[in-house]
Amino acid sequence: MYSEFDLKRTAQIIVKIARENNISEEQVRADMKEAMEAGRNDPDPIVQAQWEDFRFVGKEPTIEEFIL
Repeated sequence: MYSEFDLKRTAQIIVKIARENNISEEQVRADMKEAMEAGRNDPDPIVQAQWEDFRFVGKEPTIEEFIL
């Protein structure tokens, strides 16, 4: 699905965003999760079709999978 390299690189980007904005990595992840959930709950049929095509490993995508 996604390479270990890509997932690690994405995690590093999250850390970089946190540092650049002087907030915690946890806050960045929480904000991204909130945005991801808002998109997932969008009633627009086009958005819902995009979510149907989205593939991830577990029940819910990780933030890294979502970004990729």
